[in-house]
Amino acid sequence: MVLVNDESVKILWDAWNVRVLIILSLVLQSFLILFAPFRKQMGGNSFFTSSLWMAYLLANWIPGFTLGLILRAESSDIMALWAPFLLLHLGGPDTITSFSLEDNEFWIRHLLELMMLLCVSVFVILQSIRQNKLLLPTLLVFIVGVIKYAERNIALGRASFDHYGDKIPNVSFLEETAATESETESHYPGIMLRRELGPYGTIKNLLVGPLLSPHRRNLSRRAFLQRQSGDVLNMMEIELSLLYETLYTKLPVVHCKIGYVFRVITLGCTFGALMSFMSITKYYKLRKFDVWVTYSLLISAIALEFISIGLLFSSDFNLLDYYYWQGNLEIKFLYWKVEFDNMSTGVKNRRRWSKKICQYNLITNHFGDSPSWLNKLANFLSTRISNLKVRTLQVQEWSFIFDELTRKAQAAETVEAGKRLCLQRGDGILGDYVNLIWSVKELDYTESLLTWHIATEICCRVDQNTASDNTNYRAISKLLSDYMFYLLARQPAMMATVSIDRKEVCKLAYHDINDFFTERPDLDVQSLAEIMFKKEIPTSYVLKVSGYERTSVIRGARMLAHQLRDQNSGFPWELMSKVWVELMCYAAINCRPNVHAHQPSKGGQLLTFVWLLMNHLGLGTQFSTEQLSQARGTELGQDQL
Repeated sequence: MVLVNDESVKILWDAWNVRVLIILSLVLQSFLILFAPFRKQMGGNSFFTSSLWMAYLLANWIPGFTLGLILRAESSDIMALWAPFLLLHLGGPDTITSFSLEDNEFWIRHLLELMMLLCVSVFVILQSIRQNKLLLPTLLVFIVGVIKYAERNIALGRASFDHYGDKIPNVSFLEETAATESETESHYPGIMLRRELGPYGTIKNLLVGPLLSPHRRNLSRRAFLQRQSGDVLNMMEIELSLLYETLYTKLPVVHCKIGYVFRVITLGCTFGALMSFMSITKYYKLRKFDVWVTYSLLISAIALEFISIGLLFSSDFNLLDYYYWQGNLEIKFLYWKVEFDNMSTGVKNRRRWSKKICQYNLITNHFGDSPSWLNKLANFLSTRISNLKVRTLQVQEWSFIFDELTRKAQAAETVEAGKRLCLQRGDGILGDYVNLIWSVKELDYTESLLTWHIATEICCRVDQNTASDNTNYRAISKLLSDYMFYLLARQPAMMATVSIDRKEVCKLAYHDINDFFTERPDLDVQSLAEIMFKKEIPTSYVLKVSGYERTSVIRGARMLAHQLRDQNSGFPWELMSKVWVELMCYAAINCRPNVHAHQPSKGGQLLTFVWLLMNHLGLGTQFSTEQLSQARGTELGQDQL
């Protein structure tokens, strides 16, 4: 028995397809403009990220598909008016032009798409132009749609790495020195940045620009060494927020004189289209539902425009310019200290990233602390429950990391010294501990990180009931240990230091743990860790398997745990936490800058903040020596002559 007639379905689809899709397109636009700004705070939330990603994809696909349906449908005045609205929707909201950096690289494809859809819209309008009673609002909305889509393409093109650094001026060392010598540095001891570079100039140079001069390095290093850890964190939050707004939104295009003019034009044209449509519908009868759909499109366009303007004026891009122009207009250099100190407390403390640190542990992930029924379900589905946890970064934890980095920066008087300190991955802390140095010098970075990760877990389990003054250091060691293993296992792109197969190393580690676990399958993780610590200490961390030698991170971790216990009556948690900071710094500075640029749209990563802080403190690898900068300045001077 056939319940639905195929012909009736086709008639229903032909009658309502465009109307339903254009309403859906409007809903998606509203969702994106309202919720896209929360990416900086909720990027780590899988449900939110997936929802935003689906909305972004559909918002790009539905308008083009609907334009094709309008082109095939019978020509009408209302369809001709709706076509430019779809072009406007394809322009996207100001709060999200790209979902990821890769979208920016396809700006040429979006440009070709604009030209094609522009031709389709023009053709639809021309089909009904002779007797079109809605021609005036149609043309006004068409102007708005072209401007919106053009803005998006310009924003995508500027954010692509081929053009991102086009506006970085090639300032020589001599020009920079002369400029700052004319200012009173005792009054402005902050970071010097050219006004045309903008507040995010340091990151911009680190991503695509030339080597930073030693003069700028010294100014930055001196300014940040004088700061408190909380202020520095807030300042870097603003910098990364500016990076996000530059790479993923329309703000760089809108926040200029031409952009403001276009905002006035689009708002005026939309108001004009609404007024003209209201007057026309008084004299000409249209389908009631179509009238309400058109009113919804026009009113929503105006409302979303006002929301965009509000978000523009409240953005960090605009706020920093406001505080800049409140100062001395004769000063053509932007000093972070002056700008930051002038900001209100509410602006400083605005939440600009998730402040979440993911925790992932090799032992608990493999053997699981999950409820038994979850494990049974996981076994039935042939999957493994992931024991991924999330922690909020605490003030004392960030202060400890900041203090360690400033201690290293104080010893980095020169560019060469800073680069040498960046190469340390635990040996800078363990230099005086001969019996521990093997754990960072004789092993690959991946093996070293896993060895310290398992040793830290064993020590935490054994020492968790011990009352001591090192509780904070123990918590920091555990935090960084699980965070670094999370990056290794779940964010391999951020671990550019990995030179061997990380999956193979983890697989061998799991195999070695099984040797302990299979003896007593009823053990929990706590008991397992205690047995691993109490069992006979291995004399070597090298195993022979089928005649081949391989490194056993489990044996190495057990050796390391016992050697750490021998240092004092308890575990040296302060020493261990400092080693973890150095291991993290080594990964941060060796991670590719474009990978760091992805992170603000994903909720932010602690590793990115460490990378940026290291460069501000002069511990980066992208600084030129004074001789090289002077030579470059001489060459520029000769070219100008």
